[in-house]
Amino acid sequence: MRDRKNGGDVVISNDVIASIALNAAKDVEGVSAFVPKTPDLVSKLRKEECGEKAVRVLSLDGSVRIHLYLRLKDGMNIQTVCSNVQRGVKSAVQSMTGKIVSEVHVSVQGIDFSAAGEEKA
Repeated sequence: MRDRKNGGDVVISNDVIASIALNAAKDVEGVSAFVPKTPDLVSKLRKEECGEKAVRVLSLDGSVRIHLYLRLKDGMNIQTVCSNVQRGVKSAVQSMTGKIVSEVHVSVQGIDFSAAGEEKA
């Protein structure tokens, strides 16, 4: 993604945006871990490599779409945690990059039951 400011080019790669998104999401209470996307039938038929990243960033028309794949801690409200992740990621990416974040999708890939048990011990 390129921006023209003061006559120069500023390039912010999707990897940098993904890193900002992961750091913002990890600060949200209830997030246990990030996991690679589980391949579905369509991606297997297309032979896409989906299983390598826990965050996907798509930059189109000056806006950014982000999709995160994560596990939650046991006992947390899924809707609340996902909403907090969406708000935190959008705010962090927009403030650090100046890019408009049009969508933040969160896919819960599971619940981490061991994290809750360790806190009680």
